[in-house]
Amino acid sequence: MHSRRSLTNDLDVLLAKLGVLAAVLLLGLRLFASQPFLLVIPLSIGMGSGLYLLAGHERAAEMSWLALPRFVAGYLPSVVMLGLVALVVATRLVGTRTVPIYLLIAGIGTLIFGQILFLDEGGVAPGVILFEILAAAVVIRLSALFVTPGYVGVDIWTHALVFVDGIVAQGSLASIAETKYLMAPIYHAIGAIGTLVFGGVREGIYLTLGLLVPLSAVFVYSTGKLLVPARWALLATALYAFADQFIRWGIHIIPTSLGLVFFLAVVYLVARMFYADAEPWAVVLALGASLAVVFTHQVATAITLVFLAVAAFAAVVLGLFARDGQVTHRTRKAVALVGIFVVTTTATLVSWANTPFAGGQSFLGRELVVITSALTEDAALLNLASGGDAGAGGAAGASAYAWLIPYVELFGFGLLLAAAVLGGLWLLRRNPNPDLSLTFVLAAATLFVLVYGLSLFGIRALLPGRWIAFLFAPMALLAAAGFLGLSRSNARTLVVIAFVVLAVGYPASMVVAEKATLDSPAFSDQHARFAYTAPEISAAQTGVEIRPPAEHGVIRTDHPYDKVFRVIGGYEDGSLILGPDGPVGADTTAARDYQLQGPVSFESPEEGTIGDPATVCPDGWNRVYTNDQVCLCTDSTGGAE
Repeated sequence: MHSRRSLTNDLDVLLAKLGVLAAVLLLGLRLFASQPFLLVIPLSIGMGSGLYLLAGHERAAEMSWLALPRFVAGYLPSVVMLGLVALVVATRLVGTRTVPIYLLIAGIGTLIFGQILFLDEGGVAPGVILFEILAAAVVIRLSALFVTPGYVGVDIWTHALVFVDGIVAQGSLASIAETKYLMAPIYHAIGAIGTLVFGGVREGIYLTLGLLVPLSAVFVYSTGKLLVPARWALLATALYAFADQFIRWGIHIIPTSLGLVFFLAVVYLVARMFYADAEPWAVVLALGASLAVVFTHQVATAITLVFLAVAAFAAVVLGLFARDGQVTHRTRKAVALVGIFVVTTTATLVSWANTPFAGGQSFLGRELVVITSALTEDAALLNLASGGDAGAGGAAGASAYAWLIPYVELFGFGLLLAAAVLGGLWLLRRNPNPDLSLTFVLAAATLFVLVYGLSLFGIRALLPGRWIAFLFAPMALLAAAGFLGLSRSNARTLVVIAFVVLAVGYPASMVVAEKATLDSPAFSDQHARFAYTAPEISAAQTGVEIRPPAEHGVIRTDHPYDKVFRVIGGYEDGSLILGPDGPVGADTTAARDYQLQGPVSFESPEEGTIGDPATVCPDGWNRVYTNDQVCLCTDSTGGAE
């Protein structure tokens, strides 16, 4: 038997106590700002650290007492499949995703989490459950995409209709020659190939990239198996597959989405190198996947470089403290990882230096200016992002309901963060592969600081919102380790509560969160819909024909609807300034019913407040086109320039 160390001398216990203390201190920031994250993050860190201290001593094995009866467990995979069929049918019949459909998705998630958490060892069939997770990930995303006219999101309209369609029509990369994607064309090349194969841009993107993104969750499972037993690798995969940010990039399919796929491959291959002594095939594939990120998306490249830097640092440091029998192995890993990082960094600098950007600058030069400006001009404690000046029809006022919604949406994130903290502490003390454990703890901590820590000081030049899905990958792996450690705790009541809350609360919170419901917000009076109905798209197409930009200027409307007009009509800017008396500086506008129902945005006038959305098409203006949902209007001069 091993001797029991004094808890006061244990690094993990010390860090847990510091975590609780830090959480209490961070809660003090709520006195100066009301951002929900300033409450959720400290509470989650405190909860994870506190759970580690409260869980008590471990048993030698995982729980065997907490298991569903075999006759019940045997039916669960069939029920999940029936639920997915019902999801497809219901979404098709309704024509959009609604709150009952989101509850159905949450129920499917609960069944999957239930199998992972509450089956005994003999009842866990990793292949079956992994298939359920991947099938759910694909169906949840594609059912939303194919029932939505056009595309979901903002940027994809340009990527699909301008870049990908342009490549297919011209048979060359001319459509992206003057953009930052000239040196990052992989997404558009795959989309163009899909278009040629499936006969349409929309189908080509959805049936290639749209499938690739949710299926990439398999990399999380493969990585998890190197860190924890299969049951908990499945849990990491489910946590990631149902995460709102991962769903986001599966329905708003842009280069960020493909960059995320390659990043997950890099994470697995780096983990494999730590696990199996830097096998040559893993080194070559890790380098290939890293370079693929470079030629796919710039933000994903920055994130990948951070991860590679952390992995290389961990390998070098561990190599310095290697025992005699480990020197050769750890040196080989360190050399391989440093080499991958150096080559990827070099390729990034060369690519960015040759990437065109607005104003004749290179992308590298522009980013250096932006980052320098952020550090010197914007940096300030609690310089937090705000909602800006947005006008919304039918928006709810300050109320308990409006106050509660962000916390409902962040509940899943809070669970994930708390479990990741718990898992990081557990791995530091008990994992048989300390190299791999340290790497993921450092990677998660570094990415977390870059996403949320820098944002606390107003430094958002690195687009932290796009980093979150990447951050969630190491967090999901640590969270799975946290629940593994918790499952071995003697505090049985605590274990049951934690497992039930996770199985029920996590998927329910994540699938109704804003970023997971861009096509049809679950809280429609709080979040804008970033998808469009058939009449809205038809109005944009017709408006461009009857009011071409070369003759009549710009058709101005709300955001995000203005994006459709800009892409289809080639307008430079279609944002509408809406004053108390109606449109300002606009002679042609597009009014849609959704402006009176959803929280859309308008530009505010220089002096005064944003006007009533009902005045987008004022009395006395000409109605030049109408359909069931949209009206195109011109001023009394007929919109003449």
